[in-house]
Amino acid sequence: MRRTAAEIAAAAVYELYPDVRLLGGGETPSGFFYDFYFPHPLHAHIIEEKMKTLVREKRPVRTLDMIAFSASELLISQGHLERALELEGESGLVELIQIGTFHDLCPGPHLKNTAELAAFKIEVEVLPDHGLRLTGWCHRSKDELKQYLKQLDSYTEPAQLGEQMGLWKGKIWLPAGLKMRQKLIDFLKRKWFANALEISGPAENDRMEQHRSMGKPKVAEIWIPTPQETHIQISFFGLGEEEFISFLHLIGKTLTILGFDHTNVPTGREGDYSVVDGLGRNHPLIHVKKTSRKGSSAIDFYVTAEVETILYQMLEKNLMMVELENQ
Repeated sequence: MRRTAAEIAAAAVYELYPDVRLLGGGETPSGFFYDFYFPHPLHAHIIEEKMKTLVREKRPVRTLDMIAFSASELLISQGHLERALELEGESGLVELIQIGTFHDLCPGPHLKNTAELAAFKIEVEVLPDHGLRLTGWCHRSKDELKQYLKQLDSYTEPAQLGEQMGLWKGKIWLPAGLKMRQKLIDFLKRKWFANALEISGPAENDRMEQHRSMGKPKVAEIWIPTPQETHIQISFFGLGEEEFISFLHLIGKTLTILGFDHTNVPTGREGDYSVVDGLGRNHPLIHVKKTSRKGSSAIDFYVTAEVETILYQMLEKNLMMVELENQ
């Protein structure tokens, strides 16, 4: 629904202003967005009315499989040059969405027709150099949308909350924030780094291959691609299935100690431990990837987490930093 809503918005803008340049969009954790280039202001209420017209018309929404070259020619014929440029070098099939005479690059699945977009609200933000971003929210009923917008109005994003608490100012971490972040890092290390070879390598390298080159069964690392991102990666090589399951349980126990009501990662090849915030958005806290060795029952297993994401969600849920050093 969110993906299709972004394209219905783009179709509405295109029909209102055929000279607009489409820069692309899609779904977000709580709604949708689409970016445009247009030398004149776009007004949200005019676009909303046009979107409502498309919804009332119950236009079919089709997904088209096309050869990349043909898709590019079609997009160019409609003036979507920036979208066509994304197909440079492509030679196989690509998916386009069609709403009336409007076409765009956007793989499905989609709603079957525009009438399925029951309730939505949009805003327009001015970007640099005549860029415009349309941000929207959509739900399956007007009551759901009304309730969500009410929550949104009273919601404080974790980044803003941390600034109010004096943990950081913009992108600058302040002493209280640095202390809290380090406390969380130390706690996670105690829980997860036992019996691991702890290393530190160049941020641009492939972490998994870098860890594999150490020739050890367990390698752990904390690396900082930017001052606002602290990543934890733990790699296991040659584990048995029971050891794999045991560490999954440890991850879940760790999040429980921190106070999270989380969803469990599947025991398949890849998945996340996630939490849902106050606006219903899903936030993956820890990512797990499992690979098997050809001709062997041994498992290679990778765990990655971003400390700041965990910390932000602790703030959002008002989970106090208990004396983690005692855990």
